Amino acid sequence: MKTIASILTLFIATTLFAQPGQGGPGGPDDRKDERKEKIKAHKIAFISTELDLTPEEAEKFWPVYNEMEAEMEKVGEEKRATMKKIRDFDELSENEAYELTEKLFDYDSQEGNIRKKYLAKFATVVGKKKAAKVFLAEEKFKRELLKRIKEGQNDRGPGNGGPGGPGGPGGPGGPTEPQD
Repeated sequence: MKTIASILTLFIATTLFAQPGQGGPGGPDDRKDERKEKIKAHKIAFISTELDLTPEEAEKFWPVYNEMEAEMEKVGEEKRATMKKIRDFDELSENEAYELTEKLFDYDSQEGNIRKKYLAKFATVVGKKKAAKVFLAEEKFKRELLKRIKEGQNDRGPGNGGPGGPGGPGGPGGPTEPQD
């Protein structure tokens, strides 16, 4: 059962990135939001399966997990804003570069503190062993999702928008190199 749910989750995750990049009633933001929601749903299924949560445990666990996600997202937004500033590294003064790097380390510490706090909270609702497994399950989900994304990008050969294929560079309907 656990294996079937894992395989189903991975299959669905792969279909998320096989969707065409054009069309749809909404714009790119709508598709991005829809994709995020689908990934979130698959993450919930994946983690529930990995932890082998009972319905009673799931009812207690997911509100606590969602609290953690909200805290992590807040720190993540701040971290991304700092990373955006640091991209122009050569334009930064020596002090700015140093201070921004220190901020990044502070965000990493904040994320670690949040995880540690929620490890204890998870232990109260699902037990210590399952609480410890939450973070392993998250990492496993991320690795498998990234693998599927990468596989989806590698599948862009002829016929899939890749070089020489329809819609791909040099293929019918695709961009061509300008001739001099």
